[in-house]
Amino acid sequence: MAAGSVAGLAVAFHWFGWTSIPGNACGDRYGPCPDGTVPTILLAFLCTFAGMGLVTWRVVELTRVRSGKALPAVLVVTGMLLALWPGWRAYAWMRGPVLDRAWQAPLDRPSTVKGVGNWVLDGAVVRARTDGLTSFDLADGRERWNVDAPVRGSACAMSDTVPDGVGVIAFGREAGPCDTVWGIDTASGRKLWERKTTGVAAFGPTDGRVSADSGVAVVLEAAAVQGFALRTGVPRWKVDLGEGCSPVVASAAAGRTRVVNQCVSGSAFRSLELVTFDTANGTHVRRTALPAESDAETVMVISARPFALWLKEKDERGTDAVLAFDDQDRLRGTVKTSGRAEDLHLTTYPEHGFDARPSLRAAVVGDVLVTAVTKPGEAVPAAVSGYALDGGRRLWHTGAGGPVTALTRLPENRLAVLADGRIRSLDPHTGHLAEGPLIREGLDEVADASQLVPGRDGDWVLVNPEGTGVMPPLLGVGR
Repeated sequence: MAAGSVAGLAVAFHWFGWTSIPGNACGDRYGPCPDGTVPTILLAFLCTFAGMGLVTWRVVELTRVRSGKALPAVLVVTGMLLALWPGWRAYAWMRGPVLDRAWQAPLDRPSTVKGVGNWVLDGAVVRARTDGLTSFDLADGRERWNVDAPVRGSACAMSDTVPDGVGVIAFGREAGPCDTVWGIDTASGRKLWERKTTGVAAFGPTDGRVSADSGVAVVLEAAAVQGFALRTGVPRWKVDLGEGCSPVVASAAAGRTRVVNQCVSGSAFRSLELVTFDTANGTHVRRTALPAESDAETVMVISARPFALWLKEKDERGTDAVLAFDDQDRLRGTVKTSGRAEDLHLTTYPEHGFDARPSLRAAVVGDVLVTAVTKPGEAVPAAVSGYALDGGRRLWHTGAGGPVTALTRLPENRLAVLADGRIRSLDPHTGHLAEGPLIREGLDEVADASQLVPGRDGDWVLVNPEGTGVMPPLLGVGR
């Protein structure tokens, strides 16, 4: 029986080792192999030769003292069966935790649409496409509801939060402004209200054209900012930003709305400033000059509270940094996106990501900015770093083991990092990366700009911008 158990381990290790390889190929360009694959296969061959030798030896010894073939066969088979469970447990220990494909949402149809942003809710993801909204259940990918966009309208802006279950989304026509604003009940998909505005011209991928907080939907217009009642759409206030001035992005949180306002004289740059309002009534609070002397190329809110803003000027020698502000809008720290040691990758690649609400590779936890980074000469971020918002110094640097695909917030001020196919928990204060499960199946169907969403009971959901071809719009993975 002991000899048979060695042979049984050979069978178990062969089966578990070879079947653990996703798509019959892993390593190098095929994606990572589970940790225990190589040791398991080596043990399989070792137990194969050892088992054959031991079984032959013991069967010969037994037949010398007792004739017949039935008893040796029964003993060997019994030993093999008894070894299967220990073999499985040993393989599972060597392999570590893995995630396999649990479900996937149907491919987008028609094939000409793409995802532009997402709202992550309790138990659901609302995915906005250019032609409307669809809500998916996080447990199984089942479609809960869908809403079509206006005729010839494409989704171009989404609020960064969904207060009281109401999301704000804006639509615009080809080469036109985001001028049609909806309030959506995210539980049912019912359109609560619709308003036509003058809109704001496209300014590259950003989520700051509309915002929501304190029962108010904040909407940017061509030269003004307007507030609507969040649930009814009734106009509450409107603020004119002045002649030659136009809003770029807005962020509403904790009763305050901050708007980046750019002013020009003719075609010449005049100023870039941060204008703060009371969200409830639109009352002006303060204006703060931003460190810019040329037109803004990129303006994106990294965090609403504490307020942190990525500002990049068109002037190559101008500001290109994350600016951190206190509650009185005083600049308290600057983190440059490119330094001697590394470059910051705050977002995914714009041409492959979500246009209305981009997926970030950065997050602010307390007073720490955590972001994907590359060393000089590298093109793909394979590490993460933490920077102090108060002062801008680097606190820590941690290698992620491979390309950083996604970064998302978790409860208790922790982060999850998807890198090289493995999901790990990150402590934003120390940079410690805990061991995490490997996505064994479905990794080749995940885009570089996907969003990582926590599912239920340790499962995860990956939301892709492209939902056609081989990449489903949503992919659920679990143990």
